[in-house]
Parts: sequence; structure tokens; C-alpha cells
Amino acid sequence: MTDDPSNFATMSRRAALTAMIAGGIGFAAFGPRGAKQTSDGRIVLDYWEKWTGHEARAMLKIIDAFNGSQNRIRVRYLTTAGIDQKALISIAAGDPPDLVGLWNYNVPQYAETGAILPLDELDTKGEVRPERFAPGFRPVLMHPDPRTGKSRQWAVVNTGGVLALYYNKQLLREAGLDPERPPLSIEALEDANRKLLKRSGPGSRSPIERAGFLHIEPGWWSWIWGYSYGGNLYDAQNDRSLAASPQNIAGFDWVQRTSEEHGVDATKTFKAGFGNYDSPLNAFLTGKLAMVIQGPWLANVINAHGPKDAQGRPSLDYGVIPMPVIESELDTKHPVGLIDCDIMVIPKGVKYPEACMEFIAYLQRQENVEAMALAHYKNSPLAVSSKAFLENHPNRGILTFDAIAQSDRTYMVPRTRAWPQIKDEFDAGLQRMWSLERPAREELARIQRRSQDYLDTVEAQRSQRGYGRSSRKS
Repeated sequence: MTDDPSNFATMSRRAALTAMIAGGIGFAAFGPRGAKQTSDGRIVLDYWEKWTGHEARAMLKIIDAFNGSQNRIRVRYLTTAGIDQKALISIAAGDPPDLVGLWNYNVPQYAETGAILPLDELDTKGEVRPERFAPGFRPVLMHPDPRTGKSRQWAVVNTGGVLALYYNKQLLREAGLDPERPPLSIEALEDANRKLLKRSGPGSRSPIERAGFLHIEPGWWSWIWGYSYGGNLYDAQNDRSLAASPQNIAGFDWVQRTSEEHGVDATKTFKAGFGNYDSPLNAFLTGKLAMVIQGPWLANVINAHGPKDAQGRPSLDYGVIPMPVIESELDTKHPVGLIDCDIMVIPKGVKYPEACMEFIAYLQRQENVEAMALAHYKNSPLAVSSKAFLENHPNRGILTFDAIAQSDRTYMVPRTRAWPQIKDEFDAGLQRMWSLERPAREELARIQRRSQDYLDTVEAQRSQRGYGRSSRKS
């Protein structure tokens, strides 16, 4: 698939169809299609989204309200598996959905291949401008235009999410720790980890019955540990991998210290007893783990599957704090945290872009943003939250999540199309480092070399299309 935005649709149609036939998936890969106008003359906008269950129901409620608020546009919600790849194929084939819900890391690929429309051209009233969003979310929306190098807005935040540390207050008490003074630094977290570790017998090889914090649970963010030491993975200005920086080495040395103290084999056996994430056997809910790094959505699992009191109300006594950082990086007024949010975009080639923008503007009204956030147990992505939203939120950690989103020290997935390949390297590398197969320094050096190869490949593709690094503006 070419990266030339001007030729995206025409050049990709043949390749997309060939790929689908070769893969045996045929027309189904385009996702669900339908009439673009109703019998009463309304424009029909097909909105592809990845959500099911309660998350989908929350969006459907807002869509129903929008459809009933006017008589010109009807939005049709379509749950789509493999949405990021199916959307690219349908856009390339000239038959795009009108709206697509993606993950934040999709922006570079979609923007650089000309697959989506810049929203700053369509948002003539300034209803979804970046300044409406909390500072941590604003960079997610922006990316350089491949033709001009100018930074432009390509997306809005559909639902906000940041990572923080959940901790079980009762387990901290049992270990002799003060639950009202949770570990804010790495040093304090390591001390708490040692006190929370409980084995079935004497000796460092005895089976683990309870642990404090494990970097490999859930293991979804294998690459983040250097950020707690002031590190970064990517120098965007120079397009260089920083995987083996001193800060990242320090972060993954911490990972390996934790593995050594718990025991590789003992941890493997212990973790094998964990239940599924969205179930009553979630290790944090059962008390096998006293602390876990997660997003605001974990509160939904806690309330749905966690212990209940006599009246049937959620009774797990938990708290939420920003992810601990090394003592020299600690600043409680400016917490560090990963931004991990959902976004919405308008594909290139849609017939009614102004109608799409009208729905997005409706969706981004504060009352609708907060309704979605409440249903998803998430913090609002907006710069300002209502008092009622914060006071009535079902997530006990909402103030922490909001504070992280407002911080100027948040970080996000490196903004490069090479990210999926780089993440794969970190996913495999974390397992090797946790298993103590090789020192963090060596493994990170390997990851850095591989990551730079991926970055260089993407840069070569850009240069071939005439919008390489030299054409981009900061």
C-alpha cells in the first residue's frame, strides 16, 4: 500500500481487493454496508466502532438522542471486529464508513497515508478544537500533515483513559503499611512489594500466595517502565529510538530486580492461577495481587465482579494513585502517566463530511462526553469536568485519573507508524527480561537496533513519496 496521500484511494483499491481475495475474506472485509439515505430523505452515516456490551449501549443511547434531535441525519452504529485494518481497506477501495472509532496509536498511520480528513478544516465553529481537551489528550489529536509538515488535528477523543496504580487498602494494612500513605515513589513501592510478598513456606523458592506488584500483570504495556525514571522511547524530532537510554535501562533493571526477588519459576506458577481479567477471578479482585497498573475501566470490573457487602454494594476497599516514579522525578502536583484513549476520525472519501462533523460536535458536548465517561467508568477527556460528574462517578479513583490527564507530564505511544512492530519487540523483550534470560541493558540494545530499523524503513517510504523528515515542521 502506497503512502502517497494524493494517490491513496486509486492506487490502493487494486491492492486491497487482491489482498482480500488472497486472504479468502472477500467483500466481508469491508465491514457492514447499507443504504446511504432513508425513505424520508435523511442522510445515513455509518459509524464503525469496536465496542460491544455496556460500552456500545452507552454510545447507542447518545446516537438515539442525536437521531431524534433533528430530521436530516441518521447515524447507524455498526460494531466491527478488526476495525483498524478493515477501515483502511474500505477507505482504499473507495467505499469508506462515514465515521470510525479507533485507538490513539492509529493516528500516524491514518494521517500519513491520507486515509482520514483533517478536522481543523471541518470544525468551522471551533467546537472540537484541541484546547477543549485536557492537556494530556491534546497531543493525541495532532500529527504533521505529510504534504506540508504542518501539525494538524485529525481526531477527537471518544473516551478518555490514563494509567494509574490501583492498590488494595486492606492488604496494605495486613502487611503493616499505611493505606492512606500509599507508595508514590519507586523506592517506596519496592519496599511495599517486599512486605506484601507472602509465600506458603520459608525460603525464596516457596510458592507465592500473594504478591504486591508485578510488571507482567496484566502485561499490556510492556514498554512503559523507563518513563518512571524520566525516560522516553522515541526522539520524534530526529526520528531516533531511545530504547536503550540510561533511564530505560534503569526502568527495566527494576523489572528484573522484582523478578529476582519473587523468583522466575515461582512467579510463573503463581500467575498461572490468575483468572480472566473481566471475571470474579481477576487477581486484583481475589487478593492475589495487592497492586496493579490499570486504566479507569478496571473500576467497572471491580464493581461488576468484586466482593459485595450485605446490601449487594461493591465492598473492595481500594485506592488509586499515579504510577510511582523514582524519588528524583516525584512531583505530586505534576503526576506522570500514560494516555491510553479511544478516538474518532472521518475517513477520506466520505460523501457528507459536514454531516459527520455535525454528529461529532454533538457527541463532544460536555453532557454527552461525561455520559460516555460515566458508562465506561473513565475520566472525562475534557479540560473541565462538571462538579456532578466528579462527585457521582462510580470510580473511586476519578480525581487521580483526572489529575493525570490535566498534567503536563503525561506521555503517549510514540507517534510513528512503526509503533506496532516496536511494541511487538517490547512485548517479547519484557518476557525475556522477566525470565532473566539476558540483562536489561543487552535486551534494550537489541530492541533499540530493531526499532531503529523499523523507523528507518518508514522514513525511507516517506522520502520516496516526497515527504520525508526534511519536509516536516515541528
